[in-house]
Amino acid sequence: MGKNNHEMGNLNTMHMTKILKFFFQIVYTIFSKLFQVTQQKIVIASYRDNEINENFKNIYNELKTQPRLKIILLFRKSKSGLLGKLMYTLYLFKSLYHIATCKVLLLDDYYYPLYLIKKRPETKVVQIWHACGAFKKFGHSIKDKQGGPSSEYLKIVPVHSNYDYAIVSSEEAIGPFSEAFNMPKQKILATGVPRTDFFFSEEHIYELKKRFHEEYPELKNKVKVLYAPTYRGGVNKQYGQQFLLNQDTLFKHLSSDHYELLIKVHPYMQKSVIGDINISENFSLYELMIVSDVLITDYSSVIFEYSLLNKPMFFYCPDLENYVQERDFYYSFPEFAPGPIRTKIEPLIEDLRNMKLQKKQMNYHAFSDRFMNRCDGHSTDRVVSLIISLINETMNEGERVFEI
Repeated sequence: MGKNNHEMGNLNTMHMTKILKFFFQIVYTIFSKLFQVTQQKIVIASYRDNEINENFKNIYNELKTQPRLKIILLFRKSKSGLLGKLMYTLYLFKSLYHIATCKVLLLDDYYYPLYLIKKRPETKVVQIWHACGAFKKFGHSIKDKQGGPSSEYLKIVPVHSNYDYAIVSSEEAIGPFSEAFNMPKQKILATGVPRTDFFFSEEHIYELKKRFHEEYPELKNKVKVLYAPTYRGGVNKQYGQQFLLNQDTLFKHLSSDHYELLIKVHPYMQKSVIGDINISENFSLYELMIVSDVLITDYSSVIFEYSLLNKPMFFYCPDLENYVQERDFYYSFPEFAPGPIRTKIEPLIEDLRNMKLQKKQMNYHAFSDRFMNRCDGHSTDRVVSLIISLINETMNEGERVFEI
């Protein structure tokens, strides 16, 4: 998201960044001179995971059915420590070969090496962002703010540059993403987000619920409260490991016989749990959304996907004032949030006790229609159509705007 210390750790001084940029440009130029773009080659790259993630699975599975495509996966998390950062930097140099020789590059977040090079025009880059909608400011929208890139850094590393297209969940998201990526609005395409197609598959939902109840039969008749807080920190490092929501305090006032807290943390944090049961290997965040009855979050973008399910959402934000000052939002948070905002735990407990009333009072369909209207079960088809169009585009066609 344009964080100054995002990839380089202790090496990330302005001087070292300039040196790295010089070598990245040299290596990329050599590869570009020695090798042509392979017209059928697609590279899918991310630093968020060591293997293909939920964000890309639908796209990858659909692309595999297309004849003659060559798909390269570049998934590798950066590691902490000087040696880890050095090894990761060497890996990024190696990845430049694939970036230089692919026709289409698909990303789902900040991707450091892309911002250091002068991309050859034959290669088309599509940013498939890891989050739906937009309400927390990010990218260029938080320039010179805490957690954002400084103006000086952007002169050396123009973050979120070299994108040809970006996809979003609705027309409403085009403006914020255009600002965050410093891109023309016509290059931000409201295709819908492919991974949300999962919510429209009755077969998958049925099988998921069956599997969940087989593994955790003791939870079948409990109210399952999904707690999914936003991520606070840099790559692989959460700022403070303690949750703002204290589970012990919560269950002093709620019967553990009737409620169960499902905690799903960001991939950069250490684990995901049901109570004391580790479920991080068994169920994804999207799957937990399906089996849960209510969501508690603070500023996480999971609210956009959750709105498709028409279930209650509560916002527990004891640090709201500080967060607004440090990060800020594209919308007024009190007017935007599709549920009550609480800064103390007592009213949150009352919300949980009165969930049925809350569901009657809130219009989640209006929220999803505004921010998720292109997520309709066919988003993957539209994104794959865009990718195939780029693959079939001849090198001499030049720039054109796609209508989705």
